Amino acid sequence: MGDSTALSVYLRERRLAAGLARTELAVRTQLAPLLISQIESGALVPNPAMLQRLFDSLDVPLWYRKPILTLGLPAVEPGIAPSTPSAEDLADLASLTHPACLARFPTMDMLAANADYQRFFPGLGAGVNMLEWMFLNPVAKKVYLDWHTEAQLLVHAFRMLAPLAPAQRIAAITEQCCASPDWDPVWTSEIRPQDIARRHLRVRERSTGLERRMMLRIYDPAFPSRPWWLYRLIPAR
Repeated sequence: MGDSTALSVYLRERRLAAGLARTELAVRTQLAPLLISQIESGALVPNPAMLQRLFDSLDVPLWYRKPILTLGLPAVEPGIAPSTPSAEDLADLASLTHPACLARFPTMDMLAANADYQRFFPGLGAGVNMLEWMFLNPVAKKVYLDWHTEAQLLVHAFRMLAPLAPAQRIAAITEQCCASPDWDPVWTSEIRPQDIARRHLRVRERSTGLERRMMLRIYDPAFPSRPWWLYRLIPAR
């Protein structure tokens, strides 16, 4: 067996979650069973055409494919990425004029949030997990006008991408969220494909009680690379 990458682990876990034997996946993808085995062991990094077949056969939504590759393949740039935002990162975040935060993906652990974000989402700041806040903080259902859909989207991303994160962290988040009676129904519910790539979400501004329609934008820092993503909410026109 080769040195498994997060991508090889992810593909194996997705196949098992789909209830497919390697031979069945080989038939679906028209790839030799030996290639499937080599990819899952990390001995072979699939080329783009192979990945396309694998993602299609494993029903991986288009929305998640780039994040899977970003998180799943070994980094090629030198140096060690910082584990927490620097003073410059925090200053950049604070300078943004709309709600924004820095969070790890796919665990959705918050690293920082600007003042506007914390005003919109009370209690959701550095050191808090988005999923735990969504399911355990009563404020979440008052803020999100479509709470069930937003909760489904978070859980769906968490469930689809969990193999790319440390197993202990995934287990800890799941254990906390299981305390909510909403967790199991949302976990087992199906989400509509059109909701995954939604353009807008609706929130109620706590200070005014007004409904706000916001566009969600997620950015992956590239220069320099960082192990977190920037989430921004921009008022919709």
